[in-house]
Amino acid sequence: MSENKVGAPARELTEFEQGIYQVCSRLGTGEGWDDWDVKDCNLRFESATPGPPAQASYLLVCTQKLCNWLGNLHGGCAATLIDMLSSVTLIGASRPGMFSLGGVSRHLGVTYLRPVPMGIEMRLVTKVVHMGRRLALLRSEIYRVDTGDLCMVSDHEKVNTDPEASGKM
Repeated sequence: MSENKVGAPARELTEFEQGIYQVCSRLGTGEGWDDWDVKDCNLRFESATPGPPAQASYLLVCTQKLCNWLGNLHGGCAATLIDMLSSVTLIGASRPGMFSLGGVSRHLGVTYLRPVPMGIEMRLVTKVVHMGRRLALLRSEIYRVDTGDLCMVSDHEKVNTDPEASGKM
């Protein structure tokens, strides 16, 4: 396995945080179309709690590669970050047969409240609002670290793709 590119807190992680961090550390391997340079944006796992609701927070910097032509976080990039990091949180909160494979997105809506300019550190917080046998609802928020301003909110619905114990879906 390649060197882990996702930063972790200097403190000891809880068992739940270790699970989330392990999944998060798979990002930035260059193995998928939606992969991004996690070192370039200095992606760091900040913390996680099993809840309820299970939640996790991540820190990263809005770099030029993540920006639109106006020099702000690109909306499509924000949606991809939310999709991937909320899915990491869901996998961390999963159990066998319930979202351990991450599921597939059914709906992802992002409301853009204010821009995140290039060079600004942001905090992405994800929460598992509901995780049922078939469907999950995740909520994410992106904040500017320097001001604490809420910049984007998202609701992300996922469908479970784990095979049932009987092998049927």
